Amino acid sequence: MSLFKHPHLTRGIVRTPSGAFIVTRGLVEAPDYVGESQGWIPVDEDDANTKSRRDEATKQNQPRG
Repeated sequence: MSLFKHPHLTRGIVRTPSGAFIVTRGLVEAPDYVGESQGWIPVDEDDANTKSRRDEATKQNQPRG
């Protein structure tokens, strides 16, 4: 299983002929052959973790109103 960036979904479920996969923060964990056949962009897991932490920090620092 690898991590892929979905081209336009940020959240939800994407259904493929090989099964359904959950999209979270634009990222999909799927077998290599599924991600490659769908044309999804492979993501290094270290980069994804850094991005997730940055997104959480940004979300926490936004004013509430």
